[in-house]
Amino acid sequence: MVKTTLPALRSEPTRINQVALWHTGYSSVPSKKESERSLWVDYCKNSTIHGFKYFVGSKRTLVERLIYSVYKKWDLEPVVVTFAEKSIPVFSIPFPAIMVCPEIKARREVFNFTNSFELYSEPGIAQFMAKAQLSGSFNWLESIPGVDRLEALLQVCDSSFGVDMNNNSYDDDLAARLQEMAIPFEDIFVSCGWRARPVDCGLLFKKQLTEAGICYTFNSLAADDLMRKEALHPDYVFPEENISSMFWSMDEGFHDGTVGDSYPRRTFGAGIRAGMFVILKARMKDADYLCSGFKVHLYPPHQYPRVYTQFFRVPLGQEVSVSVDPLVIDTSPKIKSYNSNRRKCFYNRERKLRFFKLYTKNNCETECLSNYTLQSCGCVQFSLPRSPEARVCGLGKTFCCDQALSMLQQMDLLHEMNRSNNFLERCNCLSSCNTVYYNTEISQAQFDWRMLAERIRLISHEIDETELSLLTVHFKVSRVIPVRRSELYGVTDFLANCGGILGLFMGVSILSIVEILYYCTLKPFMARRRTDQAASVATRSKLILPPTGPARKEATKW
Repeated sequence: MVKTTLPALRSEPTRINQVALWHTGYSSVPSKKESERSLWVDYCKNSTIHGFKYFVGSKRTLVERLIYSVYKKWDLEPVVVTFAEKSIPVFSIPFPAIMVCPEIKARREVFNFTNSFELYSEPGIAQFMAKAQLSGSFNWLESIPGVDRLEALLQVCDSSFGVDMNNNSYDDDLAARLQEMAIPFEDIFVSCGWRARPVDCGLLFKKQLTEAGICYTFNSLAADDLMRKEALHPDYVFPEENISSMFWSMDEGFHDGTVGDSYPRRTFGAGIRAGMFVILKARMKDADYLCSGFKVHLYPPHQYPRVYTQFFRVPLGQEVSVSVDPLVIDTSPKIKSYNSNRRKCFYNRERKLRFFKLYTKNNCETECLSNYTLQSCGCVQFSLPRSPEARVCGLGKTFCCDQALSMLQQMDLLHEMNRSNNFLERCNCLSSCNTVYYNTEISQAQFDWRMLAERIRLISHEIDETELSLLTVHFKVSRVIPVRRSELYGVTDFLANCGGILGLFMGVSILSIVEILYYCTLKPFMARRRTDQAASVATRSKLILPPTGPARKEATKW
């Protein structure tokens, strides 16, 4: 009985303990599969071979580790901006358009702006001026000019000095009044030259209405090439330039075979002899210290001019020399097939505008400003292109127009902060894929013009009554290096990066081979030996044996 009972009593607990001891859920010794996995992770993390560390260490799948970062960069930033390999001559780009705006807006015998402003500022006079304008009564005030002319000039002069005018919301005849009071062309331009040759100023400069009043432009595109006349108000004053630019576009440049006299005008090199000059005149008796001098605006010929965005002054009696350093931006034909949102630019005829035939960022923003001002104020400034149903804003809407302009100027910032107005987002005014900017360096000196009095045929009594200014514009360099948009990498490069064909094994060396041999031979052997030792220690510490000594005798007795 003892021999049969004792093994039975001892066998059951021993079996249970053995099952509990060697069950994988309770084992402190790693399995063979876990050991191999740890070895693979250890190798990938410490290998000097490029790319192996991306196989482990994150929750991404293997495919994602290989291509996700490469694809994301290719999808979001497929275009890189670098300098082109070769320089181009300035002969291949147009000379900048030049706009000259006299700040003396009216002849004194036609309208004395200073006297009218002073009379209007006197207490009690303003109401009589307004009534005289509206009713035609108050004959004793007939010598006082109408307030309508004063308000017209205040819209194109730099400052109204805080004087509150009437609250007229609309002024549809503003452009006509400005033209009636404008200084005659021959009283502004004395002499002009282009590429070291004297040229009739009337052939170079054409009249145009801007926010600075009546100005005169050189080398700007004609209205037929730049604007959609059918979409504009019939009373809109178009630029008077009429030379066609059919052999040039910003995307394609000048057509092959065109001669040097093509339009827009271009020059052959740098320096004053390859540029233009103009002598400007102002009668001192017309000089108005509220509005005087000249403003000059340089801009690309295919762009709608906006004087107040960027201009410099030409003071009376001064010589101003402008050295132009062009910045040319072009786009590789390879990325033309990309979506505009991916390449971050529009071609000139790719994005259709309502008022303009040619796309530029400035033209788009001008049109957007016109639309936004119409929506916010119920009218449009006289200098902006407008639709047939739009009215011209009067002086009473000046603050509203300024607010609309301020909102558009903040558009980029608001868009980055994700707080931009939905209307502003619809402007969608990306940069032009191909364009040119004209950076300027300006120098100024006293112009001793009286030495030239005989050559410009000034009679003696005009010398003391006239002040002249000289403006010269020329290129600073004869060749420029364009800034080019091109592909970050093409489809072949993308596949190579995704597959790791080029980038993954470029860093393999003798040391990498030694690493592979180590992880394939010695490292597994050492890991297996440590595993066996750990298993042996665990077995000896947990194995249950029969009792010995007095305990065994006591058990035998039973």
